[in-house]
Amino acid sequence: MDYKITVDNKEYHVTLIDMEEDSIGLIDDDGKETDYEVVLRFNVEEKEYVLLAEDEESEDVHAFLITEDEDGPVLSEVDNEAEFDIVAAAYDEIMDDLMEDDDEGEVE
Repeated sequence: MDYKITVDNKEYHVTLIDMEEDSIGLIDDDGKETDYEVVLRFNVEEKEYVLLAEDEESEDVHAFLITEDEDGPVLSEVDNEAEFDIVAAAYDEIMDDLMEDDDEGEVE
């Protein structure tokens, strides 16, 4: 699915990516691995992002930029405020659309 969002008067193209995995294990600086639920995965222009939560009930969602190096995918947490605003707007647009789809499918 494709979306268009506007942040600070600039329009961005967003593409929802079919999720291949339900969870991702992240290793912290101490070598401890923690599994996170994949909430959404999408592209904004040429950049790929994944949103992760500790579990299905968690309201805390972490945004990561996905890049590649010689060892494979690398996740970097989005900590730039302007970039985070773009990711948040994409998330809101996608979730609004998915909620509308759910509402249309309900039978009263």
